[in-house]
Amino acid sequence: MYIPIMKNRQEELNVSKRCEPFFSDELIPLFEVLKDDYISRPKLDEEGNVVYEIKPGKKKRSKVMDEKRDEDCCTLDNINSIVNGKKVFIDFFRFFEKEYGNKKFKNIELSFKMSRDFRYYIDRILEIKKFENFIPVISIKKGLIISESDLFNIVQEFQKLNRPLAIRITDDMLEDYEEFMEEYLTKQDFIMLDIREKDINSKKIELMEFKNLDVKGKKILLNSPRKKSIKNSEFENLKFTNLIDNSAKRIYKKYGLDGFGDFGGLKDDLPTYGGNGKGAALSLLYFGDKNKFFAIVNTDTSLGVRGYQYVKEELNKLRSYIDPKGNCVGIEKAYSFPKGGFKEWNNVNLSRYIQQQSYN
Repeated sequence: MYIPIMKNRQEELNVSKRCEPFFSDELIPLFEVLKDDYISRPKLDEEGNVVYEIKPGKKKRSKVMDEKRDEDCCTLDNINSIVNGKKVFIDFFRFFEKEYGNKKFKNIELSFKMSRDFRYYIDRILEIKKFENFIPVISIKKGLIISESDLFNIVQEFQKLNRPLAIRITDDMLEDYEEFMEEYLTKQDFIMLDIREKDINSKKIELMEFKNLDVKGKKILLNSPRKKSIKNSEFENLKFTNLIDNSAKRIYKKYGLDGFGDFGGLKDDLPTYGGNGKGAALSLLYFGDKNKFFAIVNTDTSLGVRGYQYVKEELNKLRSYIDPKGNCVGIEKAYSFPKGGFKEWNNVNLSRYIQQQSYN
């Protein structure tokens, strides 16, 4: 089983829509929900007419949108529509202070609130019951632990409905919850051991403990093989890179686990304010038969997104090698825009990765 981990940012939702045909019982996406989506409603005046305004610097008037209301929240409905009712893991994502460095976060107000209001977090998890194809993910890590009594209550809510659930737990917390998982989880549940960015070869003891865990559910190994600290410019151009260690695909079978999951060549990072528009233009194209990423990179960081003109030119030269059957959805995406920017090429890379994993 393969589990692509994606945040519910727009570009990753776009990838999911493109890759929905590849989703199955053996390839189930996991969405880390950072923010909420709302139905947009225009503001109305007292007589029920739409209110318009002319914004500074504009000549044409535009609609004034009404304030967001709780009843207009459509986050889970949107995801369900995108995946066409297929199975999905939903992780209402929480993070602890400095987990992702000292940054100013944007577009993650929901995640920020849930990280600091545990009761609200529970309420959002229980919303998942509305969708029979959604599998709730309860995440446990240092800084955001859950008491066994609270965990039991959540588990009971879904087991009463005969619904599966997943516990996602970092390797340093596994021992604390072993007895609970052995006693209360059923064969339809999932246990996800998350080693984050840690070197998988350094986790032999933890993986052996996970293997020997006497639980009835499916055991999944999660990891983030592309470290956040590695810059785009560090990848060697026109070569298969060793900077991303995809050995989890091989190792999970060695330990008799049921599957693995990762971020599909993307970094496990949260959105931050701004940026200077610079950086190396990079495309990481996964080859399933080699279990490696092929890098095309313009190392001139001063060009920023303009560097993707070179990436596109090299892709043209190598297209028959990269996409010999002419059916790669990632490459198809690459030719749907003139040059593209960092987000668009992340879409290319992730789409290709998911499709390749569906073949292997």
